[in-house]
Amino acid sequence: MMTEFVTRMLGTTTDVRLIVPAERSSRDWRPSRTAATELRDAQLVVLTGAGWEPWSERVSLAPTRTVDLSGAIKQFLIEVPDAVTHQHGPDGAHSHKGFVPHTWLSPQLLLLQLPDLETALLKAHPDSRETIQREAGRLRTSLQPLASLAADLRTQLQEQKLAVVTDGPEFLYLLRDLGVDPIRIRWPVSSPVNAAITEQIQQAAQHNNAAPGVFIINSRRPIGAEQPAVDAGFRVLRLDDLEQASSEQNAVARLTSNLRTLQALTAAIPPTAPQ
Repeated sequence: MMTEFVTRMLGTTTDVRLIVPAERSSRDWRPSRTAATELRDAQLVVLTGAGWEPWSERVSLAPTRTVDLSGAIKQFLIEVPDAVTHQHGPDGAHSHKGFVPHTWLSPQLLLLQLPDLETALLKAHPDSRETIQREAGRLRTSLQPLASLAADLRTQLQEQKLAVVTDGPEFLYLLRDLGVDPIRIRWPVSSPVNAAITEQIQQAAQHNNAAPGVFIINSRRPIGAEQPAVDAGFRVLRLDDLEQASSEQNAVARLTSNLRTLQALTAAIPPTAPQ
Protein backbone atom coordinates (compact mmCIF):
# COMPACT_ATOMS: atom_id res chain seq x y z
CA MET A 1 0.00 0.00 0.00
CA MET A 2 2.75 2.48 0.89
CA THR A 3 4.42 1.91 -2.47
CA GLU A 4 1.14 2.90 -4.09
CA PHE A 5 0.77 5.96 -1.88
CA VAL A 6 4.35 7.12 -2.48
CA THR A 7 4.01 6.65 -6.24
CA ARG A 8 0.82 8.68 -6.21
CA MET A 9 2.34 11.48 -4.13
CA LEU A 10 5.52 11.76 -6.21
CA GLY A 11 4.03 11.24 -9.65
CA THR A 12 5.33 9.05 -12.43
CA THR A 13 8.57 10.98 -12.96
CA THR A 14 10.21 9.58 -9.82
CA ASP A 15 11.53 6.03 -9.56
CA VAL A 16 9.58 4.32 -6.78
CA ARG A 17 10.35 0.68 -6.22
CA LEU A 18 8.91 -2.02 -3.98
CA ILE A 19 12.15 -3.73 -2.96
CA VAL A 20 10.50 -6.95 -1.80
CA PRO A 21 9.52 -9.28 -4.68
CA ALA A 22 5.79 -9.22 -5.26
CA GLU A 23 5.37 -12.91 -4.50
CA ARG A 24 7.14 -12.72 -1.12
CA SER A 25 5.97 -11.52 2.27
CA SER A 26 8.13 -8.69 3.59
CA ARG A 27 8.36 -10.46 6.93
CA ASP A 28 10.08 -13.48 5.37
CA TRP A 29 12.32 -11.82 2.79
CA ARG A 30 16.06 -11.36 3.06
CA PRO A 31 17.74 -8.74 0.86
CA SER A 32 20.36 -9.92 -1.60
CA ARG A 33 23.61 -7.97 -1.87
CA THR A 34 22.18 -6.09 -4.84
CA ALA A 35 19.00 -5.21 -2.95
CA ALA A 36 20.98 -4.18 0.13
CA THR A 37 23.06 -1.84 -2.02
CA GLU A 38 19.94 -0.31 -3.56
CA LEU A 39 18.49 0.26 -0.10
CA ARG A 40 21.66 1.91 1.18
CA ASP A 41 21.88 4.15 -1.89
CA ALA A 42 18.19 5.08 -2.03
CA GLN A 43 17.22 8.72 -1.73
CA LEU A 44 14.51 7.64 0.71
CA VAL A 45 13.53 4.29 2.25
CA VAL A 46 9.92 4.10 3.45
CA LEU A 47 9.18 1.44 6.06
CA THR A 48 5.70 0.47 7.19
CA GLY A 49 7.24 -0.66 10.47
CA ALA A 50 5.57 -2.58 13.32
CA GLY A 51 7.64 -5.62 12.40
CA TRP A 52 6.66 -5.71 8.72
CA GLU A 53 10.29 -5.31 7.60
CA PRO A 54 12.52 -7.35 9.93
CA TRP A 55 15.05 -7.42 7.08
CA SER A 56 15.70 -3.71 7.68
CA GLU A 57 17.80 -4.69 10.71
CA ARG A 58 20.18 -6.54 8.37
CA VAL A 59 20.90 -3.46 6.25
CA SER A 60 22.70 -0.28 7.26
CA LEU A 61 20.04 2.33 6.47
CA ALA A 62 20.86 6.02 6.90
CA PRO A 63 18.49 7.43 9.57
CA THR A 64 18.25 10.73 7.68
CA ARG A 65 17.03 8.91 4.56
CA THR A 66 14.69 6.43 6.25
CA VAL A 67 11.17 6.95 7.56
CA ASP A 68 9.45 4.33 9.72
CA LEU A 69 5.76 5.14 9.53
CA SER A 70 4.93 3.13 12.65
CA GLY A 71 6.71 5.83 14.67
CA ALA A 72 3.62 8.04 14.45
CA ILE A 73 1.35 5.35 15.89
CA LYS A 74 3.54 3.56 18.45
CA GLN A 75 0.96 3.96 21.22
CA PHE A 76 -1.65 2.22 19.06
CA LEU A 77 0.37 -0.85 18.05
CA ILE A 78 -1.05 -4.25 18.99
CA GLU A 79 1.27 -6.95 20.30
CA VAL A 80 0.97 -10.41 18.77
CA PRO A 81 -0.83 -12.20 21.61
CA ASP A 82 0.52 -15.66 20.79
CA ALA A 83 3.16 -16.01 18.08
CA VAL A 84 2.78 -19.37 16.36
CA THR A 85 5.73 -21.29 14.95
CA HIS A 86 5.11 -22.20 11.32
CA GLN A 87 6.86 -22.45 7.98
CA HIS A 88 6.33 -20.74 4.63
CA GLY A 89 9.10 -20.09 2.15
CA PRO A 90 12.69 -21.35 2.17
CA ASP A 91 13.79 -20.06 5.58
CA GLY A 92 12.46 -22.90 7.74
CA ALA A 93 10.23 -22.91 10.80
CA HIS A 94 9.86 -19.57 12.57
CA SER A 95 7.37 -17.36 14.38
CA HIS A 96 6.40 -13.69 14.13
CA LYS A 97 6.74 -12.13 17.58
CA GLY A 98 6.35 -8.49 18.43
CA PHE A 99 3.58 -6.38 16.89
CA VAL A 100 0.79 -7.09 14.44
CA PRO A 101 2.09 -5.28 11.32
CA HIS A 102 -1.21 -4.77 9.45
CA THR A 103 -1.66 -1.17 10.60
CA TRP A 104 -2.62 -0.18 7.04
CA LEU A 105 -6.04 -1.82 7.42
CA SER A 106 -7.11 0.98 9.77
CA PRO A 107 -8.15 4.22 8.03
CA GLN A 108 -7.64 6.07 11.31
CA LEU A 109 -4.03 4.93 11.60
CA LEU A 110 -3.32 5.74 7.95
CA LEU A 111 -4.50 9.29 8.55
CA LEU A 112 -2.10 9.57 11.49
CA GLN A 113 0.78 8.27 9.36
CA LEU A 114 0.24 10.49 6.33
CA PRO A 115 1.92 13.61 7.81
CA ASP A 116 5.18 11.72 8.44
CA LEU A 117 5.12 10.30 4.93
CA GLU A 118 4.40 13.70 3.43
CA THR A 119 7.19 15.36 5.44
CA ALA A 120 9.73 12.70 4.43
CA LEU A 121 8.83 13.00 0.75
CA LEU A 122 9.00 16.80 0.86
CA LYS A 123 12.47 16.58 2.38
CA ALA A 124 13.69 14.03 -0.17
CA HIS A 125 12.02 15.69 -3.19
CA PRO A 126 11.61 19.43 -2.52
CA ASP A 127 11.14 20.11 -6.22
CA SER A 128 7.93 18.04 -6.14
CA ARG A 129 6.37 19.97 -3.27
CA GLU A 130 3.23 20.98 -5.17
CA THR A 131 2.50 17.44 -6.36
CA ILE A 132 3.25 15.88 -2.96
CA GLN A 133 1.02 18.29 -1.06
CA ARG A 134 -1.81 18.03 -3.58
CA GLU A 135 -1.84 14.23 -3.62
CA ALA A 136 -1.44 13.98 0.15
CA GLY A 137 -4.52 16.16 0.46
CA ARG A 138 -6.42 13.94 -1.94
CA LEU A 139 -5.43 10.86 0.03
CA ARG A 140 -6.72 12.46 3.22
CA THR A 141 -9.95 13.32 1.46
CA SER A 142 -10.38 9.69 0.35
CA LEU A 143 -9.51 8.22 3.76
CA GLN A 144 -11.64 10.53 5.93
CA PRO A 145 -14.97 9.03 4.78
CA LEU A 146 -13.62 5.56 5.56
CA ALA A 147 -12.68 6.63 9.07
CA SER A 148 -16.19 8.08 9.48
CA LEU A 149 -17.77 4.89 8.14
CA ALA A 150 -15.74 2.85 10.62
CA ALA A 151 -17.02 5.06 13.44
CA ASP A 152 -20.61 4.55 12.29
CA LEU A 153 -20.11 0.79 12.08
CA ARG A 154 -18.67 0.81 15.60
CA THR A 155 -21.94 2.19 16.92
CA GLN A 156 -24.03 -0.34 15.01
CA LEU A 157 -21.89 -3.32 16.03
CA GLN A 158 -22.05 -2.30 19.67
CA GLU A 159 -25.84 -2.35 19.43
CA GLN A 160 -25.87 -5.76 17.78
CA LYS A 161 -23.38 -7.33 20.22
CA LEU A 162 -22.16 -9.87 17.72
CA ALA A 163 -19.72 -12.62 18.61
CA VAL A 164 -16.85 -12.27 16.12
CA VAL A 165 -14.14 -14.83 15.38
CA THR A 166 -11.17 -14.15 13.12
CA ASP A 167 -8.73 -16.57 11.54
CA GLY A 168 -5.60 -14.65 12.54
CA PRO A 169 -4.25 -11.31 13.80
CA GLU A 170 -4.31 -9.51 10.44
CA PHE A 171 -7.62 -7.71 11.02
CA LEU A 172 -7.13 -6.69 14.67
CA TYR A 173 -6.51 -3.00 13.88
CA LEU A 174 -9.59 -2.77 11.70
CA LEU A 175 -11.71 -4.59 14.26
CA ARG A 176 -10.44 -2.36 17.05
CA ASP A 177 -11.62 0.65 15.03
CA LEU A 178 -15.02 -1.02 15.05
CA GLY A 179 -14.96 -1.67 18.79
CA VAL A 180 -14.74 -5.43 18.27
CA ASP A 181 -12.58 -7.69 20.42
CA PRO A 182 -12.70 -10.96 18.48
CA ILE A 183 -12.01 -14.51 19.45
CA ARG A 184 -8.91 -15.37 17.41
CA ILE A 185 -7.98 -18.85 16.33
CA ARG A 186 -4.48 -19.88 15.28
CA TRP A 187 -4.60 -20.43 11.55
CA PRO A 188 -1.64 -19.18 9.45
CA VAL A 189 -2.75 -18.12 5.98
CA SER A 190 -0.32 -20.62 4.45
CA SER A 191 -1.90 -23.57 6.30
CA PRO A 192 -4.72 -25.63 4.82
CA VAL A 193 -7.71 -26.71 6.88
CA ASN A 194 -6.91 -29.59 9.20
CA ALA A 195 -8.43 -31.32 12.19
CA ALA A 196 -6.78 -28.99 14.71
CA ILE A 197 -8.11 -25.88 12.97
CA THR A 198 -11.58 -27.38 12.64
CA GLU A 199 -11.54 -28.11 16.37
CA GLN A 200 -10.58 -24.51 17.15
CA ILE A 201 -13.48 -23.26 15.03
CA GLN A 202 -15.91 -25.57 16.80
CA GLN A 203 -14.63 -24.44 20.19
CA ALA A 204 -15.04 -20.81 19.16
CA ALA A 205 -18.64 -21.52 18.16
CA GLN A 206 -19.30 -22.85 21.66
CA HIS A 207 -17.53 -19.97 23.42
CA ASN A 208 -19.52 -18.86 26.46
CA ASN A 209 -22.37 -21.03 25.19
CA ALA A 210 -23.20 -18.22 22.76
CA ALA A 211 -24.87 -18.79 19.43
CA PRO A 212 -22.25 -18.72 16.62
CA GLY A 213 -21.84 -15.28 15.14
CA VAL A 214 -19.50 -13.96 12.47
CA PHE A 215 -16.34 -15.63 11.22
CA ILE A 216 -13.87 -13.35 9.42
CA ILE A 217 -11.60 -15.18 7.01
CA ASN A 218 -8.69 -13.85 4.97
CA SER A 219 -9.64 -13.54 1.31
CA ARG A 220 -6.25 -15.00 0.33
CA ARG A 221 -7.43 -18.38 1.53
CA PRO A 222 -8.73 -20.70 -1.20
CA ILE A 223 -12.45 -20.98 -1.85
CA GLY A 224 -13.85 -23.70 0.36
CA ALA A 225 -11.48 -23.06 3.27
CA GLU A 226 -14.36 -21.48 5.15
CA GLN A 227 -16.46 -24.66 5.14
CA PRO A 228 -15.66 -25.67 8.76
CA ALA A 229 -16.86 -22.23 9.89
CA VAL A 230 -20.04 -22.58 7.81
CA ASP A 231 -20.61 -26.05 9.28
CA ALA A 232 -20.23 -24.59 12.78
CA GLY A 233 -23.03 -22.12 12.04
CA PHE A 234 -21.01 -18.97 11.45
CA ARG A 235 -21.87 -16.23 9.00
CA VAL A 236 -18.58 -15.99 7.06
CA LEU A 237 -17.07 -12.73 5.79
CA ARG A 238 -14.03 -12.65 3.50
CA LEU A 239 -11.81 -9.60 4.06
CA ASP A 240 -8.71 -8.42 2.21
CA ASP A 241 -5.49 -8.01 4.23
CA LEU A 242 -3.89 -6.05 1.35
CA GLU A 243 -0.61 -7.94 1.69
CA GLN A 244 -0.54 -8.65 -2.03
CA ALA A 245 -0.80 -6.08 -4.81
CA SER A 246 -3.92 -5.96 -6.97
CA SER A 247 -4.13 -4.97 -10.63
CA GLU A 248 -7.90 -4.54 -10.37
CA GLN A 249 -8.36 -2.13 -7.44
CA ASN A 250 -6.27 0.52 -5.74
CA ALA A 251 -5.61 0.38 -2.01
CA VAL A 252 -8.32 2.83 -0.98
CA ALA A 253 -10.90 0.91 -3.01
CA ARG A 254 -9.85 -2.31 -1.28
CA LEU A 255 -10.12 -0.71 2.15
CA THR A 256 -13.55 0.55 1.14
CA SER A 257 -14.57 -2.94 0.07
CA ASN A 258 -13.65 -4.34 3.49
CA LEU A 259 -15.77 -1.75 5.25
CA ARG A 260 -18.68 -2.17 2.83
CA THR A 261 -18.62 -5.92 3.51
CA LEU A 262 -18.90 -5.21 7.23
CA GLN A 263 -21.57 -2.60 6.59
CA ALA A 264 -23.65 -5.16 4.68
CA LEU A 265 -23.36 -7.44 7.70
CA THR A 266 -24.74 -4.83 10.08
CA ALA A 267 -27.61 -4.14 7.69
CA ALA A 268 -28.51 -7.83 7.53
CA ILE A 269 -28.64 -8.42 11.29
CA PRO A 270 -31.15 -6.63 13.53
CA PRO A 271 -29.89 -4.79 16.64
CA THR A 272 -31.62 -7.33 18.89
CA ALA A 273 -29.60 -10.29 17.52
CA PRO A 274 -28.30 -12.42 20.40
CA GLN A 275 -24.57 -12.60 21.13
